Formats: sequence, structure tokens, C-alpha cells
Amino acid sequence: MSKTVLAAKEVLAANEEVRYGIFGVVGGSKVFPPRTFLNEFFAGGNDPCDQDGRMGSWRPFSVTEHDYLEIKAWWVANHPGVAEDDLGVSEWDDWVQALLNP
Repeated sequence: MSKTVLAAKEVLAANEEVRYGIFGVVGGSKVFPPRTFLNEFFAGGNDPCDQDGRMGSWRPFSVTEHDYLEIKAWWVANHPGVAEDDLGVSEWDDWVQALLNP
């Protein structure tokens, strides 16, 4: 497993546990963001939805297509029935809004 995949899994798992972390919402949904959207999240270095800053920040990074497929497979294995979905939008911020306000 690459360092990038490990970092991504750590960020997503930690974020899912944080109150108001966006991946807590994602974990309760049946969707997972496309790679470009996920990279926008990772590039931010923090989760804007975590307004209390409980998770803190991370060093911004991005994942390759190969890394993304490994991360997505890990997420789906832990969240059965989840599928990649762009929710009809073209960027991360709009995706989050579409997820939060269906």
C-alpha cells in the first residue's frame, strides 16, 4: 500500500468519526465522490464542514487513479452498497451541497 493510500484512508477514517465531518455524512449515504472531487477535498488540507476544528488539518495531497481505485474499494468494503456518483455536479463544493441538500 502506498503512503498516499495510507494517508487517504487515515484522513477519511478520522473524518468519518468527527462530529460534523463530511465523511460521516458520506458514510451514511450510498455514494462516494469521484477522484477529482476527492482530490479537491484532500488538497484543501482540512474539512470545512468540521467547523469546530476537531479533526485538525493534514498536509494537502492528491491521489492517482490507481490509488483512488484502492481507496474506493476499501471504502465500499466498509460501506456495502456504496457506489461512485458525481451527483450531477462538476466540483467538490457542489457535490457536498448536493449530498447535504438532496
